[in-house]
Amino acid sequence: MAKDLLWPLLAAAFMAAAAAAAESMPVPAATALGTRANGSGSSYARFFSFGDSQIDTGNFIRYSADPGPVSRLPYGETFFHRPTGRWSDGRLVVDFIAERLGFPYWPPYLAGKTAEDFRYGANFAVTSATALSQTFFKEKGLDVDGITPYSLGAQIEWLKKVLDTLGSTNHERREIMASSLFLVGEMGANDYNHPFTQNRTLDFVLPLVPLVIRSIGHSLEALIQLGAKTLYVPGIFPLGCIPRYLFQFRDSGAGAHDPATGCLRWLDDLAVHHNALLKAELAALRRAHRGVSIVYVDYYGEILGIVTSPAEYGFGVRTVLDVCCGGGGPHNANLTVVGCTLPGFVLCPDPSRYVCWDGLHNTEAVNEIMARGMLDGPFATPPIMPAGRWTE
Repeated sequence: MAKDLLWPLLAAAFMAAAAAAAESMPVPAATALGTRANGSGSSYARFFSFGDSQIDTGNFIRYSADPGPVSRLPYGETFFHRPTGRWSDGRLVVDFIAERLGFPYWPPYLAGKTAEDFRYGANFAVTSATALSQTFFKEKGLDVDGITPYSLGAQIEWLKKVLDTLGSTNHERREIMASSLFLVGEMGANDYNHPFTQNRTLDFVLPLVPLVIRSIGHSLEALIQLGAKTLYVPGIFPLGCIPRYLFQFRDSGAGAHDPATGCLRWLDDLAVHHNALLKAELAALRRAHRGVSIVYVDYYGEILGIVTSPAEYGFGVRTVLDVCCGGGGPHNANLTVVGCTLPGFVLCPDPSRYVCWDGLHNTEAVNEIMARGMLDGPFATPPIMPAGRWTE
């Protein structure tokens, strides 16, 4: 998502080495689904993912000269015990999915060079990525310094390069696509985040929604034309529950907050609108491509359920909308001056009791719940592994 502060080139070099070490961790034990010839315990040969910082496992730090706070502890402290380019205290949704599939923590696209590097697939997600292009936002008058050029469309182009590495004929490449699992998103949140952080209003953002959905639909169509048969497409989170926004719009008038959750109603309504249009787009794609499984993933429902009943999930009731690693102030979310890792930041004693890690991104504890909802249900129908059971 946002790239707020600059750090020296030395940090980028350090992070590349640290992430490479994380990606060389051993393959988890195979599940009980049977072992394929590639050595995994999955019914899928490969796993490909597209998105933004919610699932970026290291692409951003490989191209950015100023990787920012993600290049320092406490990022990565819970699982990897060092920063790896993941915007969390530990693992991301894609890490838990890869574990369950019996795959290693496969490399981000920019860390791979050979066919062997992409043996289990690749992660194309990039921090601050949008569904619409960087050029689009520049033409709209936004400062694009914090908006990556690697939008969803650019990530699809990266996939084509990987396919050329893996298969020498069109038939081989289509076979690879047909036997792979695809996670596309969530996408779209940054298309709204970037304008809001540049003081644009809802009147500016709302007309973007159908354009964002159309862009996502075009990218899904491109994947299907390349041969993809199994695609999981998450909606966006309840934006009104994001601590950064709760701080930014803390002076909202009476009635702006939902009394049941404490979240900002108008931002949640924006997310609901986006998700409704996305579901309609996916339904149209299903009608056009009867042999393709296109599954909506209800990230909104997952997060709202946690916020509404935090104790049931093991989270603190009083801190459910607070930031674990933040800049103080209301919700520990004053990120305008102090962000996670900067002098004066405030770190919670136990990230597993918090939903939000740094004001924008989830803790590992929430990422695990989200992955479980996708792998075993009920937030994806059918789930990725309908016959499986979550293994603690």
